[in-house]
Amino acid sequence: MTASPKRHQRCPYAVLLGLCVPTLIACTEETVDGGPARLDPMTIETWPESIVMRGTPIRLVGTGFLVPELGEQELIVIATDGRIAPISVQLQKSGELRGEIDDSFLNVFPPGSKVVGRAQISRTLFEGPATSRVDLPVSMDVVSELTPIATELRTRTEVTSGKLEGTWYPGDEIVISGSGFLLQGEGQTFVQLRGTFESQTPPETLPLDVVLPLNATRRDEIGFTLTPDLLDVRPGIFRGDLILSNEALGGTTTGTGLDGLERHLEAPRIETVSPPLAARGQNIVVTGRGFLPTDPFYESTTLIRLEGAFTTLQTSQELILEGPTALALFPDQFESNTAMKYILRVTQTPGGELEGLGLVAGSFVGRISPMIISGAETILGQGIDLSLTVALQRQVVFVKFLPGFSTTVAEMGLELREGDIRRRILEVCARDYAGVNIEFRDQRPTDFAEYSLIEVGGADPNGQGLFGLDNTAGKDVGNLRFNDIIGGANADTAEQGYFAFGGVFVRSFFQLSPTLGADANLPIASSRFDEIFRHFMPALGGIPLEPIPTAARRALADNAVAVLGNVVGNTVVHEIGHSLGLTNIDGEYHNLGDNPGWIMDSGNFRPFAERAEIDGESAAVFAPFDRDYLERILPVN
Repeated sequence: MTASPKRHQRCPYAVLLGLCVPTLIACTEETVDGGPARLDPMTIETWPESIVMRGTPIRLVGTGFLVPELGEQELIVIATDGRIAPISVQLQKSGELRGEIDDSFLNVFPPGSKVVGRAQISRTLFEGPATSRVDLPVSMDVVSELTPIATELRTRTEVTSGKLEGTWYPGDEIVISGSGFLLQGEGQTFVQLRGTFESQTPPETLPLDVVLPLNATRRDEIGFTLTPDLLDVRPGIFRGDLILSNEALGGTTTGTGLDGLERHLEAPRIETVSPPLAARGQNIVVTGRGFLPTDPFYESTTLIRLEGAFTTLQTSQELILEGPTALALFPDQFESNTAMKYILRVTQTPGGELEGLGLVAGSFVGRISPMIISGAETILGQGIDLSLTVALQRQVVFVKFLPGFSTTVAEMGLELREGDIRRRILEVCARDYAGVNIEFRDQRPTDFAEYSLIEVGGADPNGQGLFGLDNTAGKDVGNLRFNDIIGGANADTAEQGYFAFGGVFVRSFFQLSPTLGADANLPIASSRFDEIFRHFMPALGGIPLEPIPTAARRALADNAVAVLGNVVGNTVVHEIGHSLGLTNIDGEYHNLGDNPGWIMDSGNFRPFAERAEIDGESAAVFAPFDRDYLERILPVN
């Protein structure tokens, strides 16, 4: 097999440094280990703090910072009076340096100092002379203590909307605005809620005295989450005061809080449910207020309660869901206390039976309500009327194109038409599965949590020259699994003695060329491969497609794009067929014998012309019994 064309080599350490090095552009004067490399410019957004004390965290956000293996950053503060103090900083993550105020700084600028000047950040490479500096203006007060002052108490929702509602919900983020709050490392700001809580059911008034040790992320704002242990989960009214104090390394300072507070704690409520039509594996998003996530510490969670009637699509059978038979669903994901996701899953019981809301198509008409549980308390919240259609099961497939695919397309001289080749592959998949409830996408789904994935790459990592391989666990008769991964390495299949790596391996199709695949000597190799691709493929003596080709070259490229898209697309269709449970013959993975034009025939019975759809060969199809099986397990809505 002809060796692949030589590729341009990137500058050393380019990936590690996060450098921008165009392949054909000369690098600049800064070097790493003798090799050329252009460093990103070092930039810093702003100096983060105007008030500092012992332990104050210093967080610098910018670009061009070096990882510890390659260099270091140094920070010094230079005052206008000539005093200079260092602050030790380390690379916390890409684009962020962190340090803190310690004795080395305070010995130069003790509490009570007013520091006006500049902060200088230096970047030095261990190998090479490259050093860069950035100066920032600074003006900061050095203190030994701070007095916390509260000016306003709101929920995060109220802060965002700008409207003061005066109501709280379980799980709300409570925000205290003001000044003088302590940051991580300086000590703690203590928030005390003192007063009474009057519950509605049963009606009772209980004393309340809660103390919360907190740290702020900014001087003018601090907050906490309304967990079940602070007030209650029962609706009621909190009346009382908010008391503040700071406990810093230098001592305790009593602050100014808020007196005479009154806040109503409401039951959870649902506002929206979307989408109104969903299929198995799809996310249903419920929004509202007061949703408590599952938390073993607080023994709390939120359930989704459906009460009404579910009517099946095929038999029109009506299932009444009321009272003790109402359906309680466990959300799969919580986003703060304002949104939760439920996935229309189908699960298999120990006895092998399938169950779940996504199993049977039909429609639900009734009411959806949130129900929070915390310890011995159960609170049914405010719901809304709901009409939800559970669609017939749809298999979503994410076709993931790997870098090896792009490399192989470039080897074939068709790099400028890669997008067209991808589109043709998806067109072939959609065409061959027309009439089956399956959808192919080249972007990872966000609306479905359960979907299959197939990788389309370059060379066969198994080293066998395979065109494709379904490396999922066993034959999935009936397509019980909706989340197969055809790609990567499967340790289970390797343990059973099968090849570990799955997917579609486009570079293996070079074996269909009598020239490139002479060593493989495949019986289905065809001179037509060389005739179609020799115009662009350097290994066959061709010239890669140029940005503005002649009309003749454009026509030849169109044909090559279609052929490659057909061959790869047909292989994707074949491997996905395996993951769906094909062929529909007990104990078999392929159709028996040679059946011209049948997709699930064994590879040695699939000649190049059939795969490429050339020389009078029409598109391959599923065998009648395979087609019947597909339409039965994945009927179209």
